[in-house]
Amino acid sequence: MKKCKACAKEIDDKATKCPHCQTDQRNWFMRHKITTGFLALILLIIILAAAGSGSKTNKTSVPATADKITQDQPAQTTTKTVAATPPAAQQSLLDISGSGTKSTQKFTAAGDWDLNWTYNCKNFGNQGNFQVFVYNGDGSTSFQNSPVNQLGASGTDVEHYHNGGTFYLQVNSECNWKIQVKG
Repeated sequence: MKKCKACAKEIDDKATKCPHCQTDQRNWFMRHKITTGFLALILLIIILAAAGSGSKTNKTSVPATADKITQDQPAQTTTKTVAATPPAAQQSLLDISGSGTKSTQKFTAAGDWDLNWTYNCKNFGNQGNFQVFVYNGDGSTSFQNSPVNQLGASGTDVEHYHNGGTFYLQVNSECNWKIQVKG
């Protein structure tokens, strides 16, 4: 038996609400699971970013010295022209729209890929939240690919990712949304 947080009457140890005063007995983290999960994710991203920035080393370059040219040797100048290669056209890897929470099908990006997204909250009211989390094909969170998190009436943008692999997306929003993945 334990005592109620509000009325101090004895209640069962496993009770989540007091039968006398109806006060929720769970701690703040259990009452706010989504907020707790989101805060934990932000904390994890901050820790990983801090750990990643500590491993970078400062590299300094030394300018090359010019070759000595004697009066017997004429200076030679060589010009090399390199043709610019246009970037390959991106193909659509995923094209999905909806509202609410949804997991997408898996897609594979060979290298760089873009997440094009748009959302509109007219059906929900003036403002809503739009989140897209990137998961690896094995179900683990992709820490190399930042999530999207927007709050507003509507929005559209592109997130550029530079790590290839097999992924799927978890979309969470009250609003209507459309997502295209191109790579």
